[in-house]
Amino acid sequence: MQSTAISTRALDLLLLLRGSEPEGLGRAEQVSYQIETGILMGILAEGDRLPTESVLAAELGISPITLRQSLAALRTKGLIETSRGRSGGSVIRRQIELTDTQLQHKLRETSTEALRDLGDLGAAIASMSARLAASRADPKNIEHLEDLAKRHSDSAEERARRRMDSRFHVAISIAAQSSKLTSATLQLEAELMTLWWGIPVNSSSESSIVQQHTAIVDAIRERDSDAAGRAAEHHSRTEMEFLIEQHLRLIMQPEAGA
Repeated sequence: MQSTAISTRALDLLLLLRGSEPEGLGRAEQVSYQIETGILMGILAEGDRLPTESVLAAELGISPITLRQSLAALRTKGLIETSRGRSGGSVIRRQIELTDTQLQHKLRETSTEALRDLGDLGAAIASMSARLAASRADPKNIEHLEDLAKRHSDSAEERARRRMDSRFHVAISIAAQSSKLTSATLQLEAELMTLWWGIPVNSSSESSIVQQHTAIVDAIRERDSDAAGRAAEHHSRTEMEFLIEQHLRLIMQPEAGA
């Protein structure tokens, strides 16, 4: 398998995922969850080579033994493969694809109140990130946002569009030059992706998302903080309103296999 060392940015984002894991996991399980989430979000892609065990353990603040336990669990799931020797290491083997049934089950089981809370948090984070990005983003940040928006618009496959939308949200927080906002955005998107990705989106909704992305990028490029904040909050709330509608639809119909 052709492999490429993960970028410094990808490693930084992976580290910021700490805290997104469910409660009750041991440290090795937490690290496995971070890496799995990084793969699912597209932060880590097939063929990406992880840092050496000593380097990755130090970056994650864990012992090499704990890291080896995490990597062993990921190998068992077929997500990484590891080779030994001077040029050895662990490489991402494949992308994670949860089934629509798995994703819809989680959305069904998440309460309307919990979804509203996530929506309020998401809107607040999105608005502040976009406002700060409008005053702090550098040309590379804006170019990256434009690229993600275009890749979302051009993607023919629904899961690819969802992944680009999640990465678009994260890229706004990166453009805001705030590690705290980036960490909060990553943790929120890690939770939302297993709720949002199992729901089909019609063409009119996709067209609306494309327009919302464009409005956010335009406002950031024009250094209009108020417009950027409003556009990002509108985008976040529109997505959550759609998600709540789908949750209510799911609980009104029998669950598949029930």
